[in-house]
Amino acid sequence: MALVNHTTREINAKIVYYGPGLSGKTTNIHFIYHRISPTQRGKLISLATETDRTLFFDFLPVELGTIKNYRVRFHLYTVPGQVFYNATRKLVLKGADGVIFVVDSQRAMMDSNLESLANLKENFGEQGIDLEKFPMVIQYNKRDLPDIMSVNELDNALNRRELPSFGAVAMNGEGVLKTFTAVSKLVLQDMQKFPDRHNLTLGDMSGKGAPPAPAPASEPALPEADLAAARPEMDALEQAVDRGTQVDLGKPFMEDGQIVLPFNVQARGAAEEFQLRVAIDIDVPFSKRFKVVVKNIRK
Repeated sequence: MALVNHTTREINAKIVYYGPGLSGKTTNIHFIYHRISPTQRGKLISLATETDRTLFFDFLPVELGTIKNYRVRFHLYTVPGQVFYNATRKLVLKGADGVIFVVDSQRAMMDSNLESLANLKENFGEQGIDLEKFPMVIQYNKRDLPDIMSVNELDNALNRRELPSFGAVAMNGEGVLKTFTAVSKLVLQDMQKFPDRHNLTLGDMSGKGAPPAPAPASEPALPEADLAAARPEMDALEQAVDRGTQVDLGKPFMEDGQIVLPFNVQARGAAEEFQLRVAIDIDVPFSKRFKVVVKNIRK
């Protein structure tokens, strides 16, 4: 459900990564978070099980730039791939403006891909949304693995609408930003053609409960985003990759009652090891419940 605020001149839209378990949905979001400019991203929230499958959702606000002097912010979510978390899938999918369907290209995973696509259609149907008319792109992930299906085979089975599709290796970022920018364009086009579908509203976004600010009479409900003008902003997103720095995340673990996430940072030809340590005290107010420390591990 996109939200346009004329007072702050901001457009907010929601993109959901959907697909079977372990297809690479969370990997896509992690790559975007770690590789684009910090000025174009918000905080990454991730809740996962011990097997690294997303249990609830990932959330990443990404600022795309400006269109007609309106700042565009996309909120990225993933849903859990496992069928028994379908209630969570429905919750995360609610209010979506666009979907990226992440396919596991391995031949053995075709049944899971088909099941997840049918589940997406069913969940949208319960919301009164026709998937055939909804902004969506497909990512054929894991193209580096053996025994994968050809793009033609995958298209025949999963892409009857002839939607934009992209081969990808999300682990190294191949195809990740191209997929995201493609769905962003579709969402912007859809908002122009069908503003009612996105339930576009005006109002105060400060969280202080102020009454909605009326739109100026001369201003349309949605700014007329010129897609030709938007293209440089799309390109800027792809060019925002910081090629000089690489972050490799390790496996999180518990130590002395703390959540520990090890990670390596490689920059300017040197590598350093760090730990992000989160201490939790549930007996204090929420604002003081979490203490986060980044610790440099000297070799």
